[in-house]
Amino acid sequence: MEDSFPDYKTREDDIRVYFPHHEEWTIHIKRTWEKQYCYAKCPGEDYFHAILAGEIYIQRGDEKYCLDCALRHGFLTQDRLFWQRGPRPPKKMPM
Repeated sequence: MEDSFPDYKTREDDIRVYFPHHEEWTIHIKRTWEKQYCYAKCPGEDYFHAILAGEIYIQRGDEKYCLDCALRHGFLTQDRLFWQRGPRPPKKMPM
């Protein structure tokens, strides 16, 4: 059977992203060609880059981040086990 996803080769090519602290954020797909810019600049650049139609981005208030910048700033992660490594609420002691 031929692979229906030619760019996805193996399990190592897993491109899933996770949102550890998602409470204040929303996720969007940009559906228009109206100009919108990422809230962060890429390293070595002195300008804000555009978020293009069809691109997935995250938003908190007026802040909009493309997925690359959201990953770079730590808002998103590719670490599937983030929930095991993150801060946990204190354990409740029995009375």
